[in-house]
Amino acid sequence: MFHFINNIWLAIMMLFIMAWVINVASDKLGDVLHVLGLKLNIPNSVRGATFDAIASSFPEFSTAMVAVLVYKQFSDVGVPTIAGSGIFNILLIPMVSIFAYKGSSLLKANKSGVYRDMFFYSISILVLIVTTYMGKFTPISGVILLLVYVGYITTLYFQTKKHRASQTLGEEISDMADVVHELAEDDDEDFMDMRYGKIFGVIAISMVFLWISCDAIVQSALVIAETLNIPMLIVSVVILAACTSIPDTLLSVKSARIGDADGAVSNAVGSNIFDICICLGVPMLIAGEEIPINFGENIVIFAFLLLSMFTTALLLLKKDGVHKKDALIMAFVYLLFIGYVIGVATNLIPLNILQ
Repeated sequence: MFHFINNIWLAIMMLFIMAWVINVASDKLGDVLHVLGLKLNIPNSVRGATFDAIASSFPEFSTAMVAVLVYKQFSDVGVPTIAGSGIFNILLIPMVSIFAYKGSSLLKANKSGVYRDMFFYSISILVLIVTTYMGKFTPISGVILLLVYVGYITTLYFQTKKHRASQTLGEEISDMADVVHELAEDDDEDFMDMRYGKIFGVIAISMVFLWISCDAIVQSALVIAETLNIPMLIVSVVILAACTSIPDTLLSVKSARIGDADGAVSNAVGSNIFDICICLGVPMLIAGEEIPINFGENIVIFAFLLLSMFTTALLLLKKDGVHKKDALIMAFVYLLFIGYVIGVATNLIPLNILQ
């Protein structure tokens, strides 16, 4: 569709334009899913890990699907984009959320939610590492990733059920008042009384725009990689990952500003679980054939995925809450990752460290 993007200047311009379209479409998608979550009275941490995560991660899903169905470059585009987005999400989004938090007390995340999300995130990463070590993605590996996500959703379902069962009448009334108040504060008044039919219509239209935009940025990234003679894996893990992670960042910042620490953190981690299990699992399944993957080219990226996860988890689990200075630790780890990427792009570090 976007084969007219054939020079680096046009590619760079399209990256900025489509990143803006992704931002607008994801914002609309996030708004309607947020309202849907409120209408269903879903707890903040659960809503952040499901509805918000799905809304903000659809660009990554579209990128992975476009990579496998249109460009046949799942290993060089889909996987590194998801991995790079994961590192961005787990480090920079909590960091930005900490700085955006306006509360007088320290930002504290729900520790049970952190343990839950990090547990399933760890499993999804380990499944991805083992599959990559085998040298190929198969429909079976896609099914395994989907089952991990099913387990995650099942856990969230029972937590939601337990949350509702434990509520007293007074708490239910208070929650309904919060829903009305939050809906009333929405920037778009049309969302306040939106019917379910309109909600699903906006969801469908937003997803179409996101798919088209992601097709354009993949084509632009291919042109940039070819023009600058940089491995496509490196372009994907930084440029595509950053473009597709904008919605995650904005959603979490919005949650942090209103004091919803659970929503901010759960969105960042929950979207990563969605990215690995759904955004990679579904394309593996749809491909219907083995997709070769080089373990040596991805091992360092996976190592950074684990490092970033443990860094953020340890900070969020601090007893006294997260200080703004803790955000600098997250920034330092991400700078290490960028240093690695620059080293590979300039041939100072080999892409395949096992050769």
